[in-house]
This record gives sequence, C-alpha cells and structure tokens, in this order.
Amino acid sequence: MDERKEVWTMRSQVALIALALIPGGASAQLIVGNDQSGTATIYAIDVTTGVASPLYANSGSTAKPWGMAADNVNSILYWNNGSTLYSATYSDLLGGSPTINSVAMTYNSATVNFVGLGYNPTTGKLLGTRNISTEAVYEIDPSTGVASLVYTYASTYDFGGLDYDPDTAKLYGLTDTPSTGRGLYSIDYVGGSETFIAGYPAGETDIDGLAVGGGRAYFVTDGPNTTQANFYVFDLSSGTQVGTIASPFTGSGTFSAAAWAPGIVPEPTSLLGLGIGLAWLASRRRKS
Repeated sequence: MDERKEVWTMRSQVALIALALIPGGASAQLIVGNDQSGTATIYAIDVTTGVASPLYANSGSTAKPWGMAADNVNSILYWNNGSTLYSATYSDLLGGSPTINSVAMTYNSATVNFVGLGYNPTTGKLLGTRNISTEAVYEIDPSTGVASLVYTYASTYDFGGLDYDPDTAKLYGLTDTPSTGRGLYSIDYVGGSETFIAGYPAGETDIDGLAVGGGRAYFVTDGPNTTQANFYVFDLSSGTQVGTIASPFTGSGTFSAAAWAPGIVPEPTSLLGLGIGLAWLASRRRKS
C-alpha cells in the first residue's frame, strides 16, 4: 500500500474510533443516594444512557443522604444526614478521594434535622424542609448551617423530597401523604401556596428523593432495586411521566436524596478504549 494512503487510512480509523467513543449526553447528570445500612454510595447517573457511576462510598453517615442539593454556579454538592450538612466540590468528588466538609445545621440556636434540600443560586442559600415541628420551608446558610423559617405549610403535606429549579425560580416538593394527594407540588414559599403537579406512579407510596432540571422532575425511590427497580421521570409542563431510570441502590433506605448537577461528569471509560484503539493501530503500522 502507498505510504501516504496508509497514513490517511490510519488517521481516518483513529478519527472514527474517537467519534464512536464520545459519550453522548454525558453532561446531564442526576446525583442520587440513600441511607441504606452498611456501605452506601452516592452515584452520578447519566440520564441519557442510565449508566450509574459511583462518586463516593462510605459506611458512615457521610455517604447516607437525607437531602441533597447542587450549587451549579460554584460546583459544590451539598447533602445532609440528620442535622449535619456535608459538602464537596465537583472536582473533588470526581477525583475519587473527596474532602468532605461538614457543619451542624441550627434553628434558633438549636440543632435541627432536615429531610429535603434545594439550592437557590440567586440568594446563595439552601432551602430545606422538616418532617417534624415545625414543618416548613427554611432558608439555610450553607457556610454556617444557620436556618431561618420562611414559610410554614400545612403539616399534612409533610414534604420530603425537595428541589429548587433556577430556570423557573420555583421550589418543588414530594409528599407521601394520601390526605393531600401523594405526588409532586410546586411550593410558593413567598406567596404561601402549593400547586399539585403530578401524582405518584401506580403502586408507589414512598418516594423521598427529588431532583429538578431541564424541564424534568426525577422521583428517586429509597428501596433496593430488587423491590423498587426504577426512578421516575416526569415532564414538568404536562405533569406526565415520560420515562424511568434503573435504580442502582442495593439496600433499603429510610431516606433517599437527589440533585440535578450537569457539571458532574465522571471520567468516561471510553478514554481507555481510545488509548487501546490507538495502540492497536500503531502496532499494525509497525508490522506493515
């Protein structure tokens, strides 16, 4: 074969390998976790492919979230277990050995638990809900953990899953309470009202994790994938279910948590494949 033609052919093959290995939709990441016993794992899920990549695993409370929120401006993930608020930068989480920061959350100088979190990038504050007195939406300073009450809703709502959508400046919550109607609500914590958006899928009565982004709401179950196999995807504008995502959870949790963090992109294994492909082509070139 003519040497110039062979070089051109090899370059074409390299380009095709590289294109084939580019991960599609890798920037769309759903971050999830639950508080299962033993070792628990926080995952990043590519919502296009459904592939779940472990971000952080531990047998202690640091990997067992009750609530979760993403600061996509400063690339910080927040999550809590009870009254302890944890945080780590996206780069640290992707590096494999993250530095986990923590601060105690308080209200009126007393330590308090929160069951759901969201992040408002306009204020730079977290929003949280409690499932015991006083059930309300709270604003939380992520650096000090100090909370202030901003809206008390009827305790029958008992909002667990929570997330703030910066695209629409709306707060959303999930409730398991049948008396109000299980499902997703928008919470107007300034005007003081709730609006029903969508009910739970058939057969589901306990969904604790919520993430909102890209016009979608992600309902994240807390059970093991042997009994609760899927998470659920809802269109916010129509209130209809538009898909499912396989749950990676191997154990049962009392709580689950989720956040929308498109900036967390795990290192694609395709880079390894690309290296192998290049090495193979190089070996062919040497043998010719």
